[in-house]
Amino acid sequence: MDKLYSPWRQKYVTASPKKNKSTQCPFCAHLTTHCDEKNFVIKRYEYTYVVLNLYPYNAGHLLVVPNKHHRDLQSLPDKERNELMHVVSDSITVLNKTIKPDGINVGVNLGKTAGASVTEHLHVHILPRWDGDTNFLPLLAETKQVSVDLKKMYRQIKAGFDGD
Repeated sequence: MDKLYSPWRQKYVTASPKKNKSTQCPFCAHLTTHCDEKNFVIKRYEYTYVVLNLYPYNAGHLLVVPNKHHRDLQSLPDKERNELMHVVSDSITVLNKTIKPDGINVGVNLGKTAGASVTEHLHVHILPRWDGDTNFLPLLAETKQVSVDLKKMYRQIKAGFDGD
């Protein structure tokens, strides 16, 4: 049997379920720690920020996250919602320029049943897609192969946002 080496997922798959609801939201933690490179925060805006997903479905999987803690789009003030959508659009432009996917999925999972793993803080997924990026592994082995170095991908996409 072949093995896939994905060491960056160890923390995710070995963590015990959080029973203490007082732990800080991972997206809010990005705002307070200011360790952007360590946390893969690519760009900060007035009301939102862009971060490389630590547990990506595909290479270059970005999240656009409001700075304030909101559960849904309806609770965002107009200025924040407008910026969110502009940043999603800008992120698509940067991904098309830097990593050149064949297509892109954009989505919001509202609630656990809808697929959200972080239900308390709204975030938009921007998922680059390539022809043939699906295979039998997710179906048979419940495994998704992502064959990229997250640090290199971070630097590449960040350069696109920075205009390099």
